[in-house]
This record gives sequence, C-alpha cells and structure tokens, in this order.
Amino acid sequence: MNNLANLANRYRIVQPLKQMTNGLIVRGKDVTSERDVLLYIFQESDALAHEEVLRWMKKASQISNEFFMQMLDFGSEEGSLYAVLRAESGSLLSDRLNDVEVTGNKALTYVHELAIAIREAQLKQQMAYSVEVNNLWITDNGQLQIMNRWTEGSNGRRGAPGLGLLLYQLAAKSDIPTSSMSAYSFEMGLLFADMAEATRERAVALACKAYEGLCTLEDFQLELEGILGISSNKREPRTQFDAKPSTFSEKKVIRKWPLIAFAGVCVLVLVIFLSMRPHEDYASDAKMPTTAMTDPASVSTSGEDSSKSSAAPTPDRTPTPSVEPGDAQTQSSGDSAGQDQVGVVPDLVNRTREEAENMALDAGLRYEFFLESSSAAKGTVFKQDIPPGTAIQNGDRITFWVSKGL
Repeated sequence: MNNLANLANRYRIVQPLKQMTNGLIVRGKDVTSERDVLLYIFQESDALAHEEVLRWMKKASQISNEFFMQMLDFGSEEGSLYAVLRAESGSLLSDRLNDVEVTGNKALTYVHELAIAIREAQLKQQMAYSVEVNNLWITDNGQLQIMNRWTEGSNGRRGAPGLGLLLYQLAAKSDIPTSSMSAYSFEMGLLFADMAEATRERAVALACKAYEGLCTLEDFQLELEGILGISSNKREPRTQFDAKPSTFSEKKVIRKWPLIAFAGVCVLVLVIFLSMRPHEDYASDAKMPTTAMTDPASVSTSGEDSSKSSAAPTPDRTPTPSVEPGDAQTQSSGDSAGQDQVGVVPDLVNRTREEAENMALDAGLRYEFFLESSSAAKGTVFKQDIPPGTAIQNGDRITFWVSKGL
C-alpha cells in the first residue's frame, strides 16, 4: 500500500493491526484533530468495481448505529480505497477468541443484537456484509461492532448463516467453519450448557437451522426473542418493518388461552370416560361374545386401524444431533445404509491447489477453497477445516485455504 503516501497529510499510521483478505487494517491518528482512528485500506483493480465500492461506502457512511463502527471518512487515492473508522477501545474479535469467555445466553444476545442491526440496515438498502469474527470489533466493555459494511460477504458468512457461523466461532474458539453438522451441534451443546435442558435444545436447533441456511433472518430474530424471553414490542424505536412480527406474536399469545382451556376440557372428558369404562364392560359381558362372533372381520379391521393410528409417528421438525463429533460415523452408518464410508480426510496442507482438489475428489469429498494472504508459499494450501485422518462419508464437504503470498 505504498501508493497512499498522500494520506500522510491527513492521517498518521501508528500500528498495523491485521492483514485482511482484501486489505489491511491499521491504527492511525487524525493529524488535524489528533483523534485516534482505524484505517481500512484495500485495493480494487477493476474501474467499475472501484466506483461501485465507493457508492456502497457512501451508503454505509450514512448509517449511525451502536453496532456499526462509525465511518468518519472514505475515498480513493491512486487506485487504492480507504475507510476511516472511529477508533474504539478493544480489538478485533478474531484476535480475542481464546481469551473472551462467552456464556450461551451472552452469545445469543450478541447475535440477537446484530440481527436487529442488520435488518434495520436492510431497510436502507445496505450491502449484505460479513458478520463473522473477522469483520467484528469487540470493545473493552464487550460490545460487538461490524467494521466493513461496504463489501458483500460470501455465502455462509452473512445474514442468518453468518450469525450461525459466529455462534460456532465463539464456541469452538476458531475462525474456521466446519462442514460437519454433528461437530457443529456438539459445539452448540457445549456453548449452551448453562441453559435449562428445554431451552438448550431449542437454542441448538435454531443455531443448526441458521447455519444450514434453513431460516430467514426475521425468523431467526423472532425465535431468539422467544428463547431469551425478550418481548419485541419493548424495543424502541420500532419500524414498520418490525411491526409485523410483533403483531403476529401478540396474536399467538391471544390464541394461547382458548387452546389451554380446550385441552383441559379434553383431559377431563378422557378421565370421566376411563373411570366409567369398567362398569360398561361388566354390564355388557353377556353381549361381547355375540358381538365378536357376529362380525369378526369388523373387530379385526378396527383393531388394525387403531393400531396404525396410535403408531403413527409425530414428525420431528428440527432433528438436532446431540452426539460428539467422534460418534457421527457410527450414527450415520446405522441411519443411512446407502451412504458408504469412503475413508479418511487427506492431509492437504503444503499441497498445490490442483493437488488438493484432486486429493479431495479422490477421497469422495466435495470442496471449496479461499485465497488468502499468508507466509506460506504462493499457490499452496496452508489450512483446512477438517483435520487429516478424520473419518468421512461420501459427499462430505471440506474447505481449505490457498496462500496468495504476502
């Protein structure tokens, strides 16, 4: 980023913080006001994309929210783009994962607050940005703030799936996602271990649905409010966009009491029926053999129908595995005989991208990869999300990272 020499007239570089996928974050100081700032500096070689980023930066600068780092300035210089953010106490969340202790309730509160902020930004036609640990700042008092709001987040790192990923990163203390839902569910069980059993199961089920992209951001927020015991109509100010879920929630509460009353009446009728049943049997003892002989087929058919009716399973809307990651192979082999075990995860680290792709395919894996700056040799794999030697099933997905060099 040597072509930003003219920025020195306005901002002084104090300390580089982190090399990001598309740029660099540094601590700086406003030369005029002596105010501490963060500089997010990156490049966009394509001219059209360059102008598009400037347009999104302008929209992002117009939003003021406690969950967004405030943009003080932005622009471009000699082909490079920069955003000036107000410096807050604290550091990048990705650098604090190992020393930040987060309870299950606090983790859900974090993603609930971010869900509200994202939905309100959507009303103003903002970019669908990343919400995982590499794009979050945590202040000294534990407040999370989104940094980059002008670059579109990749699939699985934005919206509800991104918040599901954030829960996993807080639990596993890692910025690397997992492709194993058994491993994800296990980590969620540990994260929410401080909750009551029913609440824990509900939270794990919701996190799994979000991570797999099976619920909208609105549904995710509403279910979180139910788990946390938050009344959505207490939050001010409200917008027209947020009013609909609140109305729906109130209707459900209004309908709740008639349902409870109806259930009580049904239980009472059942108790009376069962208490009277023996007397009716004694009274009709003489008639029972005649009835059975008169139409045995009728009795048999009725018994079969009753048996089928009582045996009908109730569908489980959100199955949530509660086994440890190591048990996933055993559980899968019993449930789905059609999915044969292929073998184990190969070691892709230090391989070229082409070699890693071929090894993944040979092992029966689907794969995706990301290009990132790294001290590893350019074009070689330096990280993978599933450890080598892990038992796999045909069709499992692995993610690996390829070095772009420094």
